[in-house]
Amino acid sequence: MRGVLVPFLVATVACALPPPRAAPRQDRPRYDVNVRVARPFRSVAGELGVTFTPNRPTDHLVFRLWPNGPSQLRAGSRLDVGGVTSAGRKLRVERPDPTTLIVPLGRTLAPRSHITVHTSWRLRLPSTHDDRIARFRDGLRLGTFLPLLAWDPRRGWLTDPPARILAESAATPAADFDLHVRTPPGLRAVATGAELGDGHFRAHAVRDLALAVGPFGVESAAEGGVTVRVAATQKLRQARVALALARHALAALASRYGPYAWRTYTLVIPPDLPGVGIEYPMLSFVGRGRFERLIIDHETAHQWFYSLVGNDQARDPWLDETLATWGQTRLGSQEFPPPQGVPRGADRHVGAPMSYWDHERRWYFYGVYGAGVKALHSLGNDAAVDCALRRYVARRAYSIAQPGDLLDELNRVIPGAERRLRAWGIHR
Repeated sequence: MRGVLVPFLVATVACALPPPRAAPRQDRPRYDVNVRVARPFRSVAGELGVTFTPNRPTDHLVFRLWPNGPSQLRAGSRLDVGGVTSAGRKLRVERPDPTTLIVPLGRTLAPRSHITVHTSWRLRLPSTHDDRIARFRDGLRLGTFLPLLAWDPRRGWLTDPPARILAESAATPAADFDLHVRTPPGLRAVATGAELGDGHFRAHAVRDLALAVGPFGVESAAEGGVTVRVAATQKLRQARVALALARHALAALASRYGPYAWRTYTLVIPPDLPGVGIEYPMLSFVGRGRFERLIIDHETAHQWFYSLVGNDQARDPWLDETLATWGQTRLGSQEFPPPQGVPRGADRHVGAPMSYWDHERRWYFYGVYGAGVKALHSLGNDAAVDCALRRYVARRAYSIAQPGDLLDELNRVIPGAERRLRAWGIHR
């Protein structure tokens, strides 16, 4: 077990030791990614190879092209994929919608057998956007920017429609990524994974990939066996403050929910990002603003709730956003300020899918972030909730969790928890 090793202390509840943390699946996908970045940053291009090993029969592959979601297309993003080949043979493809690429294999792929496919890709960048794909002066940031396999070992291929508001819809299995980035002279790449030099990064058992390129300087410090880094385009006081806040958050969260899973954790401060955060495994984008500590605590909590324990973000957005918000409040950060005029009953839909919030978009942040935390507080023992979450993280590490997985742990520690949470719209 890697990372921060801090004893778990609970003041008001006797919390039995959790089971050993689950290991990553041996049959997880393996990606080889090449990225070419060139001025004036209107697009990036590259190649992708991925080896896929199913645990159940399948006769096709499903890749999701999340830069083609509705809000991303409106902003000017577009991901185009070239021909798909395997062992030198061109495969047929189907495109039922802009975010879905289906590759029929012409045969059934048996459990524990594997296939390796290759393709080229090109991503058009928006001029300005406060999202995961953006370009700024002399640089860019990219997140969920590649064709990604949408496989859940428990449910098979996931084809949820993309959210129509600025929110996530992805569900991806933990995978290994070997990334090579070619950048213009004078610029530096910062990405998910361990930096091996010359634009080469390697990440094990992560479910997504983030990349930033720009004139970054990096400050770093060790925290309990983890190298914590902050990359910024200027010599900012904020970079030093962010480094201290990230170290504190990482250690405090590890003490509650179990050791951080990887060797490095990086915060990237892009010059264009306002006071928001965007989470990825091993890396978070952090904007400037008066809620600096809140944002860093929240995005760092996502390293447990989304990065380590994944979820179907289209079907169960609360499983990562409620839990990350809970984690930030347990570190002493305030909750996100609620909107004005919240209607009666808005707190009864915490467990709703993104298809619901597409129509109730004004109350999305309150319902999934704020009301979700209130629902957990309503169980009456915050330390017991932390105990259940630590057990949930241990059992479901590296997987795509479902609501029943969390409810089972809450029921073990707080009898009747599931029944009481139904009033908040939380169900299996």
